[in-house]
Amino acid sequence: MTLTTTPEDTEAELPAETPPRWRRIARVARLWYGRVLIVFAALWLAYSLVRRATTGRWHWATLLDAVPSILLLVIPILLLAASALACGRRRRWAALVVVLGLLPGIDQTGVNWHALRFWDEHRIPPGAVHVFVWNTNVWGDNNADPEAMYRFLVAQRADVYMLQESAIWVQGTAEESYVPVEDDEKLRTLFPGYHIARGSELTTISKYPIVATPRFGPVTQVPQDASFGQKFLRDKVLRADIDVNGRVLSTYNVHFSVPVAKDLNYLDPRLPRDKDLDSYFRRKFDWRAAEIGAVAADLKANPNPSVIAGDFNASASAGSADALRAVATDASHASRQLVPLTWRMPGPREFATDDGIRVPLWRLDWAFTRGPVTVHRLTITSSERLSDHAAQDMWLSVR
Repeated sequence: MTLTTTPEDTEAELPAETPPRWRRIARVARLWYGRVLIVFAALWLAYSLVRRATTGRWHWATLLDAVPSILLLVIPILLLAASALACGRRRRWAALVVVLGLLPGIDQTGVNWHALRFWDEHRIPPGAVHVFVWNTNVWGDNNADPEAMYRFLVAQRADVYMLQESAIWVQGTAEESYVPVEDDEKLRTLFPGYHIARGSELTTISKYPIVATPRFGPVTQVPQDASFGQKFLRDKVLRADIDVNGRVLSTYNVHFSVPVAKDLNYLDPRLPRDKDLDSYFRRKFDWRAAEIGAVAADLKANPNPSVIAGDFNASASAGSADALRAVATDASHASRQLVPLTWRMPGPREFATDDGIRVPLWRLDWAFTRGPVTVHRLTITSSERLSDHAAQDMWLSVR
């Protein structure tokens, strides 16, 4: 008996064609690419969850908060775009994990969505108060032209100036050695008719009469005969009540304690306050909580319309300022800038402690209001290389 085969049977018996080598390598590469991407997305998700759960509650969260807030949006977007190159189930899993990693910080990215309201021109009405807020970077210490600081301030033509770091720092002395800038006479010459209030490093200059400067919070525990350096450490809020055409406006000029300084006390045998790094971070955390909590409590007890502005040393993602955000309104709604950033601007080239970072990636300077205050415009403006902080230029009215 003779067996016959059909063309179909012959084709079925032939071995499947082996894919080219380059295609096999590409498939293995995409397989591992998807796996690695999922690992990265999972690590970001873990970071996002831990950071959100601990910020403002745990002193070591200071390190997690150091990430620029805008990265809470940028990194998930980049990971989501990268997931499109994965294949099969890995693409879907990577995208899902990335989205989950975005959600914990979606409201803390620092993006000012109010800036997209193009129809709102932020008109400034007659009689509005012009407020200029600026961290002067230890008064431009080592600046080649000290008079440039004064020329810059005069050029703003503001009604109220709220300045931080009106002091000179002696390098290499951690937090201890600051020298005041004693220039009241100079300021009176440059701003004739203005009124001046000071609190350690904080200076408020007002065209309107200053009717009161109430003291509250940690500064009340500092002895009156303490050195300027000791006052500098705890005197972080200057409240000045000003009379704006018969209406009292409370201004809170703030510079909350920095979470970590370049000179760590616990490393310096001359400064035995902190025995180790944990003690250092805990002290800083407790100090900031006391300062911010004191302002929040004073605002709730203060019947006057209020503006709170200055260097918060807190980014949009830092929960340390949540107590204040809960009782005051962020003035960013009056800004046209989509991503306002204020710190690590190009400052004085001669500033010897500069660590070389010149890219503005953080917003540490903020303005808030409480009560019948309308902010018409808020602009983050250049400080003309006189400080590593940009300035806040604000127009407001007391209703």
